[in-house]
Amino acid sequence: MKKLFLFIISVMFSMQIFSQINADTIISNDKNKLRVQVLYFHITDRCNTCRSIEANVRKTIDAYFQKELKSGELDLYILNCELQKNDSLVKIYDAYGATLAITPCVKGKAGKIEDITTWAFQKVHNSDVFLSELKEKIEKYIK
Repeated sequence: MKKLFLFIISVMFSMQIFSQINADTIISNDKNKLRVQVLYFHITDRCNTCRSIEANVRKTIDAYFQKELKSGELDLYILNCELQKNDSLVKIYDAYGATLAITPCVKGKAGKIEDITTWAFQKVHNSDVFLSELKEKIEKYIK
């Protein structure tokens, strides 16, 4: 029984490590078509609220912006800000914890960063409002 318990614990620990390694999502499109980037930064150990923000961002993109994602008009980044490979973006976005930002792009060049982190934490517990308002925030850069 003790061996079985230790085995289960070791499997669960391994699953946690591997899920963190592959947690980053980067959908990078043709920079000439790109009109907006949506970036969500997180730390390795996240609370339920931070996980909910990511889930709502993904739901919004899946529900309303699949065409723009596929056509290259929209980029989606879900990044662990504690990983060294993300340091350059962390510095640009000043994202040393949970950060949600939208950046408009014109001819492949990033414009002024709109940090909507405070808004995200205020709206995260009302998923319908979050999705609707995030949709509006993204649409103003795509149209």
